Amino acid sequence: MNKEYDLIIVGSGAGGATVASRLAPLAKQGVRIALLEAGPHFSNRYFTQREIEMFDLFYDRGAWPTADGAVTVSFGKAVGGSTLMYTGVTFRLPDDVCRQWGVEGLTPEDLAPRFARLEKEVNVMTPGPEMVNENNRLFRKGCEALDLPVKDIQLNLDGCEQMGFCNLGCVRHHKQGTAAVQVPQAVAAGVELVPNCEVRRIAGHTLEATVKPTPPGTEPGPWSPGEYRISARQIVLAGGTVGSTALLLRSGFERELPALGKYVTIHPAMTVYGIHPQKVEAFRGFPKVYYTDAFSEKEGFYLETAFYYPFITAKNTALWGTELTHVMQRYDRLMGIIILAHDEALATNRIRLDSKGLPQLKYQLSERSIEALCDGQRRASRIFFAAGCEQVVMPNARQILFGPNATDELDSFISPRHFLPNKTPIASAHLQGGCRMGQGPEDSVCDSRGRVHGHPHLFVADGSLFPQSAHVNPYLTIMALADRVAEGVVA
Repeated sequence: MNKEYDLIIVGSGAGGATVASRLAPLAKQGVRIALLEAGPHFSNRYFTQREIEMFDLFYDRGAWPTADGAVTVSFGKAVGGSTLMYTGVTFRLPDDVCRQWGVEGLTPEDLAPRFARLEKEVNVMTPGPEMVNENNRLFRKGCEALDLPVKDIQLNLDGCEQMGFCNLGCVRHHKQGTAAVQVPQAVAAGVELVPNCEVRRIAGHTLEATVKPTPPGTEPGPWSPGEYRISARQIVLAGGTVGSTALLLRSGFERELPALGKYVTIHPAMTVYGIHPQKVEAFRGFPKVYYTDAFSEKEGFYLETAFYYPFITAKNTALWGTELTHVMQRYDRLMGIIILAHDEALATNRIRLDSKGLPQLKYQLSERSIEALCDGQRRASRIFFAAGCEQVVMPNARQILFGPNATDELDSFISPRHFLPNKTPIASAHLQGGCRMGQGPEDSVCDSRGRVHGHPHLFVADGSLFPQSAHVNPYLTIMALADRVAEGVVA
């Protein structure tokens, strides 16, 4: 079947939906715009808040590993992309990081008004005292006892009921991700939303795509299942680091763009736990309110409050048998902290295709990232003990489960020499790079406005544009870059 449009946008996450929303007024003027999404269109009635069931929101059910299996990578495959199941954290790109990127025209002064407008659009707010659950309160207590600065995390929420299931989809749509804000805006203006539509290849102005049957319990799209050839005057790719990069690789762009797929960063993360003598019930209320950046500049990581559901918690501990039982029986007494390391953009860390044409992430943690994660565990341990915890769970310590008697030995107790690949649980939810911005095709894929080098009709508008790590949760930065890309699409 053949379709023809003026503009095709591939992907409905933070990047694609922002472009669709920005250009939606053109649809009212007769410009034909379609927003294609590989995943289903989940309505909020689908969000059962049952952990295993909600893995359907993720690509590969949230269990997509790096090529060596050492890191589990999570990102969305649904209308709304990863904004459907992230926590709502909304950081601005730090000014110093923006300058380090060195992208022509991309300055803090250019981004500031975009950030302000986008923050208003998605209702970014500072959490009030009513949103501080016991885990967050104890985190603040521990940090203050150690004279560490504690800062509020900015969140995109509207009327939060503090159910605590943010990472499984917000059943009330209080989290203002793209499925709640930009996608409805675009559709109301006349943009055609096509879920379950997987684009396989690009050839010139033509896309080859397959529309799959609508999964049970999800919203149907306007196109019937089948094979499609879709032509468009302009094309915007916004499938994220994996989706956009893999599509360009399958389409043969690597021959003219040798940087394609390279320089991927993942913001490697570990979640660590403290066992408190009193009930914490970190699963109640909003999970993520505070962070400290005290170690960002010199040691290369942030610490944020965090808490997850039983299956993920058990996986994060790296424990088995009686020790795992010991921890999980105290689930209601656990504190949680996530360590987010600033990794380096290396050419060897890359997206490539396997023998079946499926994307694969070849990624190896650098010595610097491993040291940052170890430092993060040492710092988190001290925060837990300062908050009154009896034991801590540190996945790559000499002894995973230990008490405050080890405090004086933390520097040696938690060491890179105990960091065992495939045994130390590392996760990522912040994929960046693969279609990086830059000056020319020798070392980048796109220019500073997201236009693919040598292809004036083809743009990228997602986190794959990042030339290096953003150091912070990338949601708002992706939207700001997509806002810039949208200006070039209509120019």
